[in-house]
Amino acid sequence: MKKIALAFLCFLATDSMAQVSQDSTISAKEEIEIIEKDTLFIDMAKYKLTIPNNWKIKAGCTEEQCTANSPQDTLGGFDTYIESINITVNKLSSSSYTAEKYANFSIGYLPKVVKGFKVLEKKRLNSYSYRVTYTGSKNNIEQTWRQYYHVRSSKVYIITFSAQARKYDHYQPIMEPYLASFKFK
Repeated sequence: MKKIALAFLCFLATDSMAQVSQDSTISAKEEIEIIEKDTLFIDMAKYKLTIPNNWKIKAGCTEEQCTANSPQDTLGGFDTYIESINITVNKLSSSSYTAEKYANFSIGYLPKVVKGFKVLEKKRLNSYSYRVTYTGSKNNIEQTWRQYYHVRSSKVYIITFSAQARKYDHYQPIMEPYLASFKFK
C-alpha cells in the first residue's frame, strides 16, 4: 500500500511540474490559501508534511529519508541551485534525548561539513521540537538552512529546508507554512 501511495505521490509531483508557478509576491494570507488549495504531501505511516505542489519528490523516498526539490526559478538570472526540503529520521541512543540536545549535537558537527558555518537562530518550539537556522558554504555555494528537529518514540525527525543564501530571505516566508505543516500521526 505504501508503494502505491508513493507511486501516486510521484505521479502528482511530476504532473504538478507542468503547472504555472504562483506569483512570488504573495501575502501571508494568500500563502495560507495556497497551502489549502494546492497540496502535495509526503505522507508516511508516522508523519505527514505538506510541500508546494510544483515541487518534485525524489525517487526512492522512504520514511527514514525523503527529499523534495523545487523547480528552477528565475530570481537573479539562471538558476544554478535547486532549493529542497529533506526529511531524515534517525534513531536516538536514549529515550531521554531531547530535540534541543540533538540540535546542539548537530551544531557541533555541522562545521565539519559546512565551510564558514554560522548559526543565525536557535529556538525551542515546545518540549519535543527545536529549530535551528544556519548559513555557510557547501559545494562552493553559499547556502542557508532551516532545520526543525522533532523527537518522538526515541527517534528524531529532521526537516531541513535549504536555499541559496542570497535567495533565502525571499523563500523563507513562503516556505515556513510548509515546514510548520509537519505532523505526527
